[in-house]
Amino acid sequence: MRSSTLLFAIASAMLLQAAPAVAQNNVPIRKIKAVKPSTELTLLDRVESDTRKKEYQYNEYGYITSVMEYNKEAGQWVLDTDNSYRQEYVFDADGQCTARTAYNVDKAGNKTTEKNKAEVEVIGNTTWERHYQKYDDGTTHLSEAYAYDQWGNRVEKINYGYDIDSKKEYISSYKKREYSGPVDKYADNANYNSIRESRLLYDLTAETNGSDQTTMDINELYVEEFRKVVWQTENDKLYAREYGCEGFLQITVGSIEREMWKSSEREFKLNADGTRPVQETMRYYSKNGEVTSEHTSTFAWDNSGRLLSVIKYNKSSSEISYKNEYTYADDYAKKLSLREAIEALDGGGQIYPEDEVMKFGRIATSSYYYADDGDNGESIYQWNDNGQLIGGTWTETCITSDHDNNDTSTVTDYGEARVGYNADGHIAWKIDHSISENDFTKIEYLYNKKGIWTGEAEYSGDSWNGPWTKVDWSKARARKGLATRAAKAPKFIDDMTDGYHSIENNDGVWNTHGNYVVSDGVVTYGHYEQTLVSNASVPANPQYNYTDPLMPLEIEDDDDEDVAYEAMWYYYWNTDKGDWEPMEGPTEAQRVYNKDGNIVADTYNGNQTIVSTITYRLDDDGRLIEETYSKGGNITYEYLPGTNYLLESVETSADGYRNVCHYYYSKHNYVDPTGIESIKYDDASIPVWYDLQGRSITTPTSKGIYIVNGKKVVVR
Repeated sequence: MRSSTLLFAIASAMLLQAAPAVAQNNVPIRKIKAVKPSTELTLLDRVESDTRKKEYQYNEYGYITSVMEYNKEAGQWVLDTDNSYRQEYVFDADGQCTARTAYNVDKAGNKTTEKNKAEVEVIGNTTWERHYQKYDDGTTHLSEAYAYDQWGNRVEKINYGYDIDSKKEYISSYKKREYSGPVDKYADNANYNSIRESRLLYDLTAETNGSDQTTMDINELYVEEFRKVVWQTENDKLYAREYGCEGFLQITVGSIEREMWKSSEREFKLNADGTRPVQETMRYYSKNGEVTSEHTSTFAWDNSGRLLSVIKYNKSSSEISYKNEYTYADDYAKKLSLREAIEALDGGGQIYPEDEVMKFGRIATSSYYYADDGDNGESIYQWNDNGQLIGGTWTETCITSDHDNNDTSTVTDYGEARVGYNADGHIAWKIDHSISENDFTKIEYLYNKKGIWTGEAEYSGDSWNGPWTKVDWSKARARKGLATRAAKAPKFIDDMTDGYHSIENNDGVWNTHGNYVVSDGVVTYGHYEQTLVSNASVPANPQYNYTDPLMPLEIEDDDDEDVAYEAMWYYYWNTDKGDWEPMEGPTEAQRVYNKDGNIVADTYNGNQTIVSTITYRLDDDGRLIEETYSKGGNITYEYLPGTNYLLESVETSADGYRNVCHYYYSKHNYVDPTGIESIKYDDASIPVWYDLQGRSITTPTSKGIYIVNGKKVVVR
């Protein structure tokens, strides 16, 4: 869910406090099921301040059926009909929610006109969510539609508009992606970008070309960005061909197929049984089909399909750029298909830190050699009886020189590494001791509450036991230890030899990925893209700490909203200026990270400048206890299990305004719906109402047929 930038909406319709960005308990409509909870549910009944109150009601499955907000006027609570509503659900025979409709209410809280609705439709392996809204002319129209594939990836997003004057619906923007496997589930993973890139098959962003265009035909929209990757097997070779086309609203979606051109090609020569690549040739093409850059790599494998060596070449197939070699500690070998093996080579298969040294099996030794400067290194790995890496030793040799490249000398560094694990069996930390330099570096691997690896933190110390001092990522040195790197991480332009060069750099704040081409000692082409590096998540709204996962459902905010559309800045090489030029980027983006035991969220503008910061302070139990805003003001949370409201929050705005809220909870027991035929006559002096699904209600909220004290009653 996106973070709200309006943190002090005191004068808005809701004087209760602004919630933190991530409402982890909101449930998208496609995940709503008519499933009986196995235990009683703890649900939020109401939130109350001195001037505002908000009350919730639920159905037997734990989903909200009523939200009523009140203002205090002359000492009395008065219903705010603008912000109150009732909602109903429709379930199919399998218990899947197929529709949710919210209704406005009158001053008595009775249902009146439709407010908004959402629908679910399953077509083959694709699940569609469609959301509707009511416009000022009283009509209801599509506002958004989302499609999800069999892995739960969001693969289509359509934004709709409606012109009241012309009475026309239209599509304002469109996004489409295709993947070869699960991607969105790894949105918080530290290796998300590599996972996404390795599985991306299609990427299209399109929109109207101006305010005058109104169309419901996607093919008539204009292309903003487009990429298409086609995997094809031809004889003993596998090809991954990437296609592009003119962007920036130059052509329509319907003309993509005839306008696109091949921008790059990966050609894999396969082994005899077609299970592993033995050679990869990477080619880049100009728009007219000419090869602008080409380089080759070779791979060697053992009989179990484990990688033995990687050799990358410069322009000449006989001129080595660098080389990696591996041996293995035992007979264990991962069972990987051809495509999975290529994904592992690309780094896309790493879900946890230990996967780096277990891509194909348990590595016994690894070595690397770079021909351009002679850097080389070797590592020996140690494993326990449970197959876990516990440490190892390493050596690295490099040539150093002064800034004029004079007085060169060869330096050899060597050391030892130790590894520890968390309760889930994943690497929790690695301590690297450089014996020659007599220093200790600790890498702490960070996980969120779901056990997802989200990032790393680096510390320096004086011994295996510390004490440890956290290192600022922007100042952290390149980490040695267990030399498993597959390539150097060059600066943007640091190699002026002719040929193709990669840009891979992560300074802990910015993750940079791209490439450039040098011809006759001049950079002739280059591009890179940058994303912000987060290693933490914004804490969930504290009001959910006492509730069960089903609560609340006020809106269908997807728990992985827009995960596939990460804020990204693009740059290209301007050959006239001989420098990088910005091409496009977001107007706002957020980086969330751990700092001094707190969680910090920085908001950047389009110029990559921090414009605001929120600091989240947690208690020893990991609960949010304070939000502080760089522009002034804060919210504090106090957990009060001995009171009837359990949670109190105090919001203080930048101008000193103070607002206190109390959150009230209770246990809700699931009640099996009673069959109409089993409803018995009761004391007529106490009316007992049931709807036609056999559910007990206090009073009817809409027209229809009900059972009252065993008799059928029609409410008109």
